[in-house]
Amino acid sequence: MKPGDLFSAFTGFLRGFGMAMQYKATDQVAYEAAEMEHTMALMLFGSFTGLPAPPVPLALELLPVMGGDLERLLLRASQTGNGLSELASIMGEP
Repeated sequence: MKPGDLFSAFTGFLRGFGMAMQYKATDQVAYEAAEMEHTMALMLFGSFTGLPAPPVPLALELLPVMGGDLERLLLRASQTGNGLSELASIMGEP
């Protein structure tokens, strides 16, 4: 084995290791962003679960951002008690 081959193999290993660490960090940031969205949804729509409601101006300002979450919440609430709809919700979104 030539010294140049060993060097290129080592640099390839370090490059791959760096990429793996970058992907791991990116996945961690994506997870944190999703958790922050869930927390925000709970804060805005907490009145459905018995938590105090946020101030109205704040809720109205954030409503366009949280529109999809509100639609999913209302869809799930309307499907409760129906066995077929519960089975369909287990299989995936309609």
